[in-house]
Amino acid sequence: MESLTKNRQSRETIAKMVEQYFTPLKMEHFHELTEGYFNMAYEIHLSDGKELILKIAPPKETRVMTYERNIMFSEVEAMGMAAHAGGIPVPEVLGYDDSCTICGSPYFFMEKLEGKSLHSVKDGLTPEQIESIYAETGRINRKINAISCPTFGYPGQREFQGEEWYPVFRRMMEAGVKDAEQGNVDLKIPVDEMRRCLDRDRHVFDEVREPKLVHWDCWDGNIFVRSGRVTGIIDWERSIWGDPLMEVGFRTYSDNICFQRGYGMGSLTESQERRALWYDVYLMLLVALECEYRKYETMDTYDYATQQLVKQFGKIRKNLTCRHF
Repeated sequence: MESLTKNRQSRETIAKMVEQYFTPLKMEHFHELTEGYFNMAYEIHLSDGKELILKIAPPKETRVMTYERNIMFSEVEAMGMAAHAGGIPVPEVLGYDDSCTICGSPYFFMEKLEGKSLHSVKDGLTPEQIESIYAETGRINRKINAISCPTFGYPGQREFQGEEWYPVFRRMMEAGVKDAEQGNVDLKIPVDEMRRCLDRDRHVFDEVREPKLVHWDCWDGNIFVRSGRVTGIIDWERSIWGDPLMEVGFRTYSDNICFQRGYGMGSLTESQERRALWYDVYLMLLVALECEYRKYETMDTYDYATQQLVKQFGKIRKNLTCRHF
């Protein structure tokens, strides 16, 4: 996927990165990994035959969305928390450099997982295998969400952290709206009315009292599988300390029955359903900005996201608490 945020580096620079952490081993060869949308990723082959993955953050001067600031720190932090908890198939971080002295951007090395992304092999799997993988992903995701965090918010941005979930989430939403305004992106929904509805729904967020680790991007492209089993979860960069209902498996616009069965979640309460709808709106608000901020080759992502925004916010507007202003 081509994106303005991808920070390609020369062979010489990558070799220096390798040298910093793996001397006396040398880099034999490398190639770009193309499935990602934000960071630059390479597969590295070392002189002892070992393979590993290198991820490089966008150049500092690149305009990114507010929530994307310092998210490489968030990724490394989340992976460390998951590894420490145990029982979660997460790649081991082999080296993290945020000094910006070699290439001008933070980067890190991690182990290469066995298998391939579910997204890339799904067409060759049976329905039973896919259902089993989603159920297993649900069980893994529950373990991730069992990890307690120090506060609510973005791990890498203190200005978006706090002791109460609603004020933090409200700031996160507002930051997305501001990014849309600065990028002249039409969200296709009445933003002022959205703010009023969100404030009226504050009570449903008050139920969230303990910040939990949320992967928030556990879609098919980030689930690695082999022989019908999950071998690992990648791309933790969008991790949040928040409400587990933000996870992809709880999105209301898709069928996630197998995930939810594996997770052990039954029917959602009225308040949980309401929060899940708001998390739909938040996610699609950000996805709607990607074409502008990353300069994708088509507007397909924007069209899909704004259609979902209109649909999901329409459901929220039907609530009696939001009918009269």
